[in-house]
Amino acid sequence: MKMTRIEVSPLLILILMLFLIIAGGCRTQTALTEEASETPEKTVASPADELIKAAAELVKSNPEKAASHVQLASAFLKKVRETGDYSLNRQAEVSIEEALRLEPKNFAAQFLKIQIYLSEHEFARALTLAESLEKDNPDSEALMSAITDAKTELGRYEEAVEAAQKLVDFRPNSNSYIRVAHLRSLHGDIEGAIEARKLALGSADPDDREILAWHRSQLGKEYFNAGRFSEAEREFDLALKIFPDYHWALAGKGKVRAAQNDLETAARIYEELNERTAEIERGIFLGDLYQRLGKKTKAQKIYQQMVDRQREKGGDMHRIALFWADHDINLDEALRIAEKDREENRDLLSSDTLAWCLYKKKDFRSARKYMTEAMRLNTKSALFYYHAGMIENSLGNRREAIRYLKLALSTNPSFDLLQAEVARKTLTGLEESRSGKG
Repeated sequence: MKMTRIEVSPLLILILMLFLIIAGGCRTQTALTEEASETPEKTVASPADELIKAAAELVKSNPEKAASHVQLASAFLKKVRETGDYSLNRQAEVSIEEALRLEPKNFAAQFLKIQIYLSEHEFARALTLAESLEKDNPDSEALMSAITDAKTELGRYEEAVEAAQKLVDFRPNSNSYIRVAHLRSLHGDIEGAIEARKLALGSADPDDREILAWHRSQLGKEYFNAGRFSEAEREFDLALKIFPDYHWALAGKGKVRAAQNDLETAARIYEELNERTAEIERGIFLGDLYQRLGKKTKAQKIYQQMVDRQREKGGDMHRIALFWADHDINLDEALRIAEKDREENRDLLSSDTLAWCLYKKKDFRSARKYMTEAMRLNTKSALFYYHAGMIENSLGNRREAIRYLKLALSTNPSFDLLQAEVARKTLTGLEESRSGKG
């Protein structure tokens, strides 16, 4: 599909964005409010800490008002954004449920419910609720955003482009620009994605340091994926100046250091991040760093921690399936997970993971089918190119294998700490064989 270019224009509008990953579990609202109002001694309160404290006091004085609980939930979500500590979302969820108990049709609480569905990868449920609420709230920017996100994650890309265009036409601001950026990136328009990221940064709330740091970090990620490491590091460093120790910026900085072969620095950064919160993607990256540093025991330990944690948490196992396929372990289970994910979410990543699992199971023709599906938007993804190259090589199509592997390494020579080296060795072997040296 050729992408219809989403037209945007810069406009300065204040915005507060919510990012939510609910970990599950619950606690009493009374205990929640008491803990939220307590500030540890000798701790400098962040903006989110202040919001939590104020909201907790509001809940104490107005416990029967749904709006009080919504405000406390929003404050906890702000803290999650600041720290990456997703366990705090359990407390946010308690407040959301209390608000809905008091006022079942409270729009703000219902919207946060949509955010929960999105964060738990329950995209169909998110879309159903968002479209239901949209009937009575046709001009809700928040619902337009959620609908765009859900359709994107479900792989309904033509509809997602239309939804994003509607959103940016309705209100051209950082909220709409970030969705334009994501869709442009998926459609292979890297420069357009970077342009939209810059517009999002320029129209964000200048007084919200965390929001500004987030936008810088996302721009840095866009540069990194394109193999533009110096520009990526510049953005991550600027984000850290705005908001010191910001987890998104530190994660990006660590990836750049690894790409520049400064593995020790990268490992120190990711060890610090893992001590804060055991986030699966970062944990696997730390394990890969240990592998590269020859610390195999440490690598295996952190890998197992990530698998155990994800099993305990339940829900999405997509990243674990990809990890298993990369490491040639638990391939039957990895394939079952990938097939289920592809059935539920027809997005590019689910198709790519299924293709890779099928490749590892030596079903190369089926792997090619789903790899073609994953590449249908012409996404400039080094990982996709690598997978396509390895699949074509196994089918005996050396010319196509060489083309794809070259694309992978020219797009981002450090697209993966371990797989990039496999790509290089495979490409070298193919080229030597073609030239008669092998």
